[in-house]
Amino acid sequence: MPVEIAALAPHPPIIIPEIGGGERKKVWQTVESMEELAGVFAREEVEVIVTISPHGPVFSDVVSSLHVSPLEGSFAPFGRPEINMTVEMEEELSEKIEKSMKSENLPFRKLREEDCRRYRITPGLDHGVLVPLFFLLEQGVDLPLVPINIGLLKYGELIEIGEALQRVFAEYPRRIGVIASGDLSHRLTTTAPAGYSPRGEEFDQKVMEIVKQGELSELKNLDPVLIEKAGECGLRPLLILAGILSGMDMASHVLSYEGPFGVGYGVAYFTPKDIPPPDLAREAVENFLENKEIMEPPRELSNFYRGMAGAFVSIKKQDGSLRGCIGTLEPTQENLAREIIRNAIQSAFKDPRFSPVSRSELQDLVFSVDIIHPPEPVESMDQLDHKEYGVIVEKGGQKGVLLPDLEGINSVEEQLEIARMKAGLTGVSDFLLKRFRVERFIQE
Repeated sequence: MPVEIAALAPHPPIIIPEIGGGERKKVWQTVESMEELAGVFAREEVEVIVTISPHGPVFSDVVSSLHVSPLEGSFAPFGRPEINMTVEMEEELSEKIEKSMKSENLPFRKLREEDCRRYRITPGLDHGVLVPLFFLLEQGVDLPLVPINIGLLKYGELIEIGEALQRVFAEYPRRIGVIASGDLSHRLTTTAPAGYSPRGEEFDQKVMEIVKQGELSELKNLDPVLIEKAGECGLRPLLILAGILSGMDMASHVLSYEGPFGVGYGVAYFTPKDIPPPDLAREAVENFLENKEIMEPPRELSNFYRGMAGAFVSIKKQDGSLRGCIGTLEPTQENLAREIIRNAIQSAFKDPRFSPVSRSELQDLVFSVDIIHPPEPVESMDQLDHKEYGVIVEKGGQKGVLLPDLEGINSVEEQLEIARMKAGLTGVSDFLLKRFRVERFIQE
């Protein structure tokens, strides 16, 4: 499967409560962002974690991966040996990575127990892994791991390693989340651990802008002097991540950046871009016109589309006049993608108010999709807002529904009047009234 989520995560032990103590308040943005990031990993239902750390065994000529089971580590180097973690290794994925790297003749080395003895390496997880892992475990994300360590290779070689990892991940049957662990400049202030450089802030700004734009391969073009002056440890993990995400259409989400102790901490994550709901609706109609069949949803669905909800699909002409609108208040399909596809076809071809959409007019039509939140009963008119809430009126099997924030409807009274008319309840006052919110997507 392709990568479900990939992240940039800092690793200052000070954000661990027992280590940071009162100083943790000075990095509250980073703490909150790491908690949010762990929550995203949980929601994405990741099954395997791959970490990329700059603080494990680092070789000059290869990228390496620790292959011992179980994987263990503690914060003993930071005075807290009692804070320790143990996770299982994803052995099958680890073996597939090694096999792929050998077949492609890439500079990669697996570190088994005998290799650790040979190189006098303690086979434990470093804090570049442990800090992000702490937040994942706090959120109940206790998953098998493959820990990868950077190598002091050329930037292009690191990207090639990442591209090879992507190919392995794409064929792997479990959902993978990747964490590039790294701090940015260590020279932001005069009290910074690596001393001060005025170019540290410049480096961090450039990196975070590249992360925001989602163009990680641009990192290889940064000025070497700027990189040297910044005194960072996050660039190489990000370059490997650039290869892992190469060619993938990913959305970037920057959660925070701060540097209160003279070290830059950036938190961000990347997820596959969904086809926008209106585009999915249009594609369903185009496919039906072409093939006279209901199309299948995209093969890989995000959590958004895997969920279930009612949805209305509206089709309008360029002048804003309605061409079709049919939907469901509650889910009728196994996922939201199928709900939208079905309702798009109903709106285009089965709305009794209009003739079926033709191929010749399709290019001039605009699609919108309203995802319906669960309706809730309303006790008084004061609980309504025609801009914010849709309404449902019903009595004796008769029902009228009206979406919120519709052009030409300027009050709750107008909204209710039209809903009653659609239900055949004009003039009736003793009806059941519900309201609902929507998440509206309009085709650009």
